[in-house]
Amino acid sequence: MAEKLRSERVTQNRVIDLFQRLGYAYLGNWKTREKNRAVEYDLLQAFLLRQGVSPQQIDAAWLKISQAVAVVGHTLYEANRNVYGLLRYGVQVLTGPGQPHETVHLIDWDHPENNDFALAEEVTLTGGADVRRPDLVLYLNGFAVGIIELKRASVTVGDGIRQLISNQRSNPDFFVASQLLFAGSDTEGLHYGTTGAEEQFYLKWKEKTERTAIAPGCHLDAPLARMCGKERLLDWIHDCVIFDNGIKKVPRPHQYFGLKAAQERIARREGGVIWHTQGSGKSILMVMLARWLLEHKPDARVLIVTDRTELDAQIAGVMQGARVSGYVKNQSAVISRQDFRAKLEAPGPRLLCALIHKFDLGREAPPDVHGDFYVLVDECHRTQSGDLHKQMKEWLPNAIFIGFTGTPLLRADARSTRAVFGTNIHTYKFPEAVADRVVLDLKYEARTVPQELASPEKVDAWFTLKTTGLSDYQKALLRRRWGTMERILSSRERKGRIVRDICMDFDLKPRLASERGTAMLVADSIYDACQYFREFQNGTPLSGKCGIITSYEPAAADISREPEQGEEHYKFTTYRQHVLSPALPTTARYEEEMKRRFREEPANCRLLIVVGKLLVGFDAPTCSYIYLDKKLRDHSLFQAICRTNRLNGEDKDYGHVVDYKEQFKSVQDSIAVYSSDELEPSGGDAAEDNVFLQDLLKAGREKLEEAREALKQLCDPVPRPREMENFYAFFCGDASQPEDLEAKAASRDTLYKLTARLLRAYSDIAQQLLPAGYSPEDVRAIEGEIRYFTELRDAVKKYAGEELDLKPYERDMRHLIDMYIRADEPRPQGSLEEYSLLDLIVKTGIHDAIARKWNEKTSRASVAEGIVNNIRKAVNDKKETDPKFYEKISKLLTDLLEARKRGALAYEEFLKKMEELAARVASGDTSEGDTPEAVKKSPFTVTVFNNLASLPAESFICPVDPEEKAALALQITEVMDKKAPDKWRGVASRENIILGELYPLLHKDEKATRALFEIIKAGPFYV
Repeated sequence: MAEKLRSERVTQNRVIDLFQRLGYAYLGNWKTREKNRAVEYDLLQAFLLRQGVSPQQIDAAWLKISQAVAVVGHTLYEANRNVYGLLRYGVQVLTGPGQPHETVHLIDWDHPENNDFALAEEVTLTGGADVRRPDLVLYLNGFAVGIIELKRASVTVGDGIRQLISNQRSNPDFFVASQLLFAGSDTEGLHYGTTGAEEQFYLKWKEKTERTAIAPGCHLDAPLARMCGKERLLDWIHDCVIFDNGIKKVPRPHQYFGLKAAQERIARREGGVIWHTQGSGKSILMVMLARWLLEHKPDARVLIVTDRTELDAQIAGVMQGARVSGYVKNQSAVISRQDFRAKLEAPGPRLLCALIHKFDLGREAPPDVHGDFYVLVDECHRTQSGDLHKQMKEWLPNAIFIGFTGTPLLRADARSTRAVFGTNIHTYKFPEAVADRVVLDLKYEARTVPQELASPEKVDAWFTLKTTGLSDYQKALLRRRWGTMERILSSRERKGRIVRDICMDFDLKPRLASERGTAMLVADSIYDACQYFREFQNGTPLSGKCGIITSYEPAAADISREPEQGEEHYKFTTYRQHVLSPALPTTARYEEEMKRRFREEPANCRLLIVVGKLLVGFDAPTCSYIYLDKKLRDHSLFQAICRTNRLNGEDKDYGHVVDYKEQFKSVQDSIAVYSSDELEPSGGDAAEDNVFLQDLLKAGREKLEEAREALKQLCDPVPRPREMENFYAFFCGDASQPEDLEAKAASRDTLYKLTARLLRAYSDIAQQLLPAGYSPEDVRAIEGEIRYFTELRDAVKKYAGEELDLKPYERDMRHLIDMYIRADEPRPQGSLEEYSLLDLIVKTGIHDAIARKWNEKTSRASVAEGIVNNIRKAVNDKKETDPKFYEKISKLLTDLLEARKRGALAYEEFLKKMEELAARVASGDTSEGDTPEAVKKSPFTVTVFNNLASLPAESFICPVDPEEKAALALQITEVMDKKAPDKWRGVASRENIILGELYPLLHKDEKATRALFEIIKAGPFYV
């Protein structure tokens, strides 16, 4: 019999012991310690004094540190970046007039043993909106650089991650020095992120080490020990933190080990290739390596080489955003061949960004290069071919070349790549990235568009007529002409079908229909792209929400000698009349705006039509589908389809590839499933070199089975006979206990999410269940489960009064279930379907409402409890606006239900009273029978009148006489009418005006004044 699961306390004690064995000093339990801060002065002072820093220097440094840690007037990102700058480079201090500036180093980077590493547990934070208490805090010379949240084995690590994120919002002051944030458990191991990181970017730490014996806590302790060892932690902070245009980043495990491997290779004065799959973050690794080179090697100069303008701009932007030393805006970028030569011969800038084509200087002699060059080449599988790489070697004979690629190398490419760069430095392949959730897997779907000649007889008659008197040769020429016309005409019809097909996807595919996902359509030519663009703009649902990005620049001179009905005129007209506008008059501005919308406003640019641009180096996490109507090969094909595999929320589970060119063999054989002998050997398992596209049916079946099993496990604890009442009790609790509904909210939410997951998984393969391996009996069983769990979810929602609490993905699921499941015709939905039960009771009467919401098999007890829950939910939604009134209503609901259960109230009488209560709640009228008439004229005055007597008070005494209480309520109403500023909610200065006016009316009782103000603020009366 296994021992009981370890508690969080046991795990925490063990982790504390681990850190003490790593050499961290234990500072104690700081649960009751006051004023815990991001920088502990006493700890910092002790370190600096030991380092020989004078008290005057310490005081001057502390003043600058105090200014840097202040979040007021700054974002957490800005404050964290400021503090990191002081940790990384030291503090410049001036101890007296005429004295030179001196640098006070806050960390001894060269001698880890000289620094003070410590940890404290249960560190109470009181400086924010509410009290928070991280489990463990790691201090480096007094700076809180690491924060750890631990969870017991049965709780998901996601809870710890969300705690870290919530704590940053609540207490940002404490996170200004944090560099690494950890969440872990003995089950799920260690996950890490950094300040400001979203939940999806917290990754599990993985490291290839020798297998060790299994011991209690080994899944958590081993990665903690590796990441937080003194030398490793200093290395992370010094070399692996990047601030990139508002986002703080730390490397993923494969990026970190790629950096370390490159450093080791460079130490031997050798180059090589870093092979990291598409979408895994090569640009960030390149930035970290460039920064390390420039800071650790005084004579080093770094040249970043790409072969695409988009890639060049992207990498330059990351370098600038990360403030890499040596990057000089408007100087590091190479703008011409002559400029390139001049900069190679000059001592600076130390960092250059150039396109490979800048090496093509004909027969000119090599430049007289200044500095020790390290050449980092992006997408090196392309830039190493032809004569350009030879010229690179001739110009920079002593340089070290490091190539970056994420595309499988064919044998020919592999030989020439090794000749220029050397062997692999580090590899991170597609299956690894998918398993680590760094990128998403790909789903491939081939769609054929049948084409046929509509009227062959008319074509033959036309040809016979037109060829009378022509020779056989002339007829052959005409036949070739007809072949071209046939291709053009059929292509136009084909495009129309593809447009309709894509529009259907935007209606039916959950990711696209939600307007969170976008798509790219790859056309065969600019002319084809223009045709597609016009077709989409011609009254389709995507009209006004699609863009076109090609290499075309409309110029009148280019069409002056072209036929008016030709392709060039068509392209020119498309751009001038349909693409460009007064707001976006140039292609450059238009394309930048379309790319921005595609990334940041997916609802406003749902589809981008491209030809060649954006298929490399364009990252848009919203992109979920790519439609291929162009023959692509090898590297180009793999890179294009990988535009879809970036992470972007839970509802994006795959990158989807839809192929209209029937290229499956090309996709599978040439790119996706290279056999091991076609890939460059990497020294590992040959099978790992293969890149696989997910088999649609196999993956779909696995996903469906997981969803079915999850729902069955959720419902397994429901006691038999498992009638609806048993499910109501399990998911909603006892309706007579108001707190039960809230306590069971998490269970209901899980039911709703798992049902939606089941529907989504089912819809993916609904029409292919038999090919997926299910028998006809299995299919019927699955369809029965779909109906059962859908009805169960809907019934629980109705019973809990949550029928309008729809999740983002529910809209599309409803359409799909109607489409695939229902055997009968869909029932027409009247406008009443949109109403809640409460609204239906008011609009149609309680008996009609019951008929619409429950079937005849539902017991009266369930109906009664369902009505109470629905009305109670409406009461809870409104209770803050008039607490006293709705408190009475809530108690009355409970009393009526109890009376019904005891048999003291007949069912019809109960329904009548429920109907009356529903009408009162829906009307919003909170007045009582004894409310004075003067008060009833204003709903706001009624609310004040109802709550005056129940305000928490110290000196305020509510008038007992109803007329006196009414007079006070009217006075308060008059003050709000005349003195309340516009748009006062959330503006402290304007709220204070209202508080100041209410204060004397409530006998200068601050407690009563604030209580009344909160009621006013919760209500809808004054905005």
